[in-house]
Amino acid sequence: MNRASWKSVILIILIITSPLFAELPAQTSNFASPAYWGMAHSGAAIAEINNTYLLNPSLVPFSSSWSVNINEAFIPGMQISISELSGHYIFKESHALNGGINFENYGTFEQRDINGNLNGEFSAAQYQVFLGYAYKMSDYFQAGAQLVFQGNRISTSRENSLYLRYGLSYSFAKQNDMIAFSGISDGLDNAWRASFSHELEYLPLRVNIDFRWQGDDWSQSLLLDDENNFNFQKASRYFAQKLSIGFYIKASENLRIMSGVDLARLDLASNNYGLDNLLSGLALGASYTFGNMDINLGIYHYTNYTMMTALGVSYSAE
Repeated sequence: MNRASWKSVILIILIITSPLFAELPAQTSNFASPAYWGMAHSGAAIAEINNTYLLNPSLVPFSSSWSVNINEAFIPGMQISISELSGHYIFKESHALNGGINFENYGTFEQRDINGNLNGEFSAAQYQVFLGYAYKMSDYFQAGAQLVFQGNRISTSRENSLYLRYGLSYSFAKQNDMIAFSGISDGLDNAWRASFSHELEYLPLRVNIDFRWQGDDWSQSLLLDDENNFNFQKASRYFAQKLSIGFYIKASENLRIMSGVDLARLDLASNNYGLDNLLSGLALGASYTFGNMDINLGIYHYTNYTMMTALGVSYSAE
């Protein structure tokens, strides 16, 4: 399939599915992946991670014929948990399918009537089922797209959405630096993620920077002071909060260490000067390889000593 054919496939998908799209869901990117949490929501330009296609559909691991990921993320002591089952399959040279399900369980809550009297409990959850295709155009350039069906339920209420996730990635330079772009769209609303990763020449460290633009949080007033003049400090803070920075360290042949910081937590850290709040948005993770299997761990620090902990197993076939 040449580049012109690939563009035609994307266009056909958009035309066929556009009547089915509902409003783009506000929350579309909480995954159980330990790497996602261990690098503080960063890592969308690090192809070494088995399931980076959750963030960018083009980054399917073409180095293995198929893979399976089973992950669970949870906040200790709370009912909130996220479960993921995903995988990919190379069905033809340079062509791959990927898919899976991601289930977010928010637990049960007390239900009260209009007078405030307790009359039972209700549960809340969200799930995403996705199926995608990725094409390796060359040793440097990959593209991909996923159709995602998302369901939300609170008590007996149900809301379903269908949207498109798409991505491009390009590797270059001696250290295989990568730039990547991905987005989600329902035909009306959009959100984007631009990513760049660089591997240091003399250290086994890859640095990844993600810039996340939701598309619905823009207002010119965010850049202006009370007198409607451009304020550099406000503008810098607005754009900085869209950044997440991740670190991927090859500590040994089998061990990789991950860490990161999500700058979206800047407001919380600046308004609360306790050490616990200043640490919010920091993350740490690790992955250890046994043959074809990876054992993964990721920890993301929220405020008030609360941490999202993610555990998982990945298997890749040669």
